[in-house]
Amino acid sequence: MDSGVKNIVIEEVDFEEALRYLGYGKHMPDEKTKELLLLCAKQLQETMQGKIVYRVFDLYNGQVQNCAFSLKGQAIARHLQNCDKIIFLCATLSAGVDLLIRRKQITGMAEAMITDSIASAVIEQVCDKAEEIILKDFPDYEHTTRFGLGYGDFPLSGQKQFLEVLDAQKRVGVCVNSSMMLTPSKSVTCVIGLGHHLTTSGRKDCEMCNLKDKCQFRKEGRNCDRE
Repeated sequence: MDSGVKNIVIEEVDFEEALRYLGYGKHMPDEKTKELLLLCAKQLQETMQGKIVYRVFDLYNGQVQNCAFSLKGQAIARHLQNCDKIIFLCATLSAGVDLLIRRKQITGMAEAMITDSIASAVIEQVCDKAEEIILKDFPDYEHTTRFGLGYGDFPLSGQKQFLEVLDAQKRVGVCVNSSMMLTPSKSVTCVIGLGHHLTTSGRKDCEMCNLKDKCQFRKEGRNCDRE
């Protein structure tokens, strides 16, 4: 079983993705907003501590081997069809980012909103980089897209046990509150399937996403898949 904890550095912020989170769509921001974007991105990069923790388990008949965590729901079963390994991944920007956003909410909501949107884009960049690092150890495998707890009928109620399996609180400082929300807030939990002759689509499925009814991408006739 492979496992690890790594620090992740993001040198260039995906501003296009951050603007999508802000609701700009195809519109360009004005010069003042551009200046705020650069300022907030600089402060975020100085504050954030990108970290990941992961474990890789064998998968047999849809069940994770030698692990207390059980996969539940038809959506995750379909996603992992033909997979014989599964990656458990938790990524975070760490607690300093939450504190930065809270401070900006006091001094100026515009900067708080921009920082929050940049952080949402950056945590996805951290996950992308985590995938690159982990998948280098499995060159002979195909892989699925990331599938987060809470997608479709993959229950969010599994967050606590998922984090316990990863020992995430001790290793990267991520825990879950009574509402099953991760703290720090700019954190992600997900699984990735590894296998051969995979039939799962490489594109994200909007119908399985809990944000589909308020998603800015869907309003524009697109989805959040950047491929």
